[in-house]
Amino acid sequence: MLSFSTAGWAASTVVYRCLDSHLGVVYTDVPCKDGAPFDVRPGEADPVAVAKLERLRDALDQSAAQRMIDERHLAGQKELLAAQVRREASDGRNGEDMLADGAYAYPIAGYAPRPYPPRRQAIRRTAPQGGAPNPPYVVPRPPYVVPRP
Repeated sequence: MLSFSTAGWAASTVVYRCLDSHLGVVYTDVPCKDGAPFDVRPGEADPVAVAKLERLRDALDQSAAQRMIDERHLAGQKELLAAQVRREASDGRNGEDMLADGAYAYPIAGYAPRPYPPRRQAIRRTAPQGGAPNPPYVVPRPPYVVPRP
């Protein structure tokens, strides 16, 4: 049904052949200066192609609906997980730093778990890599040459 309505629209539309600012040919439905009407005759639509197009549109609609359902389901799972994490965090922190067996958990005497992994140690080279030596360094004077008379 959609193809019949577009075919009717195409049959009633007047198309003009115009030149743009770079002297290229442009086809438009708006009349332009020195534009000539162009006769457009739409052909008959292939019924097999129309049926295939309808099937593809239906498949696209179904996949979009399924994706929306999946996204809603995933969002609900994320909310449930976040609520569970908040609930477990609030249950575990009731002011006691002792575990059930009596052992103390972090932080104990300044030791606390790191929120990030430790950094790598810097590579220190013991031998100089060139350039000027470490100070103090005395630069020798060139030999004194006596000019000849």
